[in-house]
Amino acid sequence: MPTTTLDRILFAAALLAIALLADAWRTARHDSAQLATTLASQKAAFQQSADREKQRDTQLAAALAAIAAQKRKVQTPQQASAAIPSVLPPLPLPITIRIPNLSPSAKPADDLPASVSIPQPDLKPLYDDLQDCRAASLQNSVTQKDLEDEKLRTLALTKQRDAAINAARGGTFWVRLKREAKWFAIGIAVGAAATAAAHR
Repeated sequence: MPTTTLDRILFAAALLAIALLADAWRTARHDSAQLATTLASQKAAFQQSADREKQRDTQLAAALAAIAAQKRKVQTPQQASAAIPSVLPPLPLPITIRIPNLSPSAKPADDLPASVSIPQPDLKPLYDDLQDCRAASLQNSVTQKDLEDEKLRTLALTKQRDAAINAARGGTFWVRLKREAKWFAIGIAVGAAATAAAHR
């Protein structure tokens, strides 16, 4: 009779161990599936963000190249006086820029002042646009610094994601091997104990 009771206890312990292992396995699979879903959605969001950023960078590069080409095209004061009105904001009345007529006996062009005639209604929009340019320059500086910080955060998130993937897979190869060896040793010990108890 004691052997039968011992067999029942060992059988109940084995069933309990199997039930606990099955529950742990189901929980691990559920957590792994949930993590995989979260990582997939985050990867899609990161990819969309990267695509939008790449598109904005391409558009900005094209606009900056066009501005640089226009700057290279304008070399003389006469060309600059003709081009300045095209880069000003829309104004109620046109601005007039007068460059003095140079004769061979006149002083060099750099010493002669140019005169600019700005109608009074243009003063406020011109002032506002200059202030907007200053504000845009400050915002651009802050945006560049924010972009550097965002790149650092993205790098940190990528490392966290990679760590989470490793954790979902059970860690690195050596961590998984160590854990599996531990469970293998526990299984051998339980089997040996059950065999010893059965031979009594």
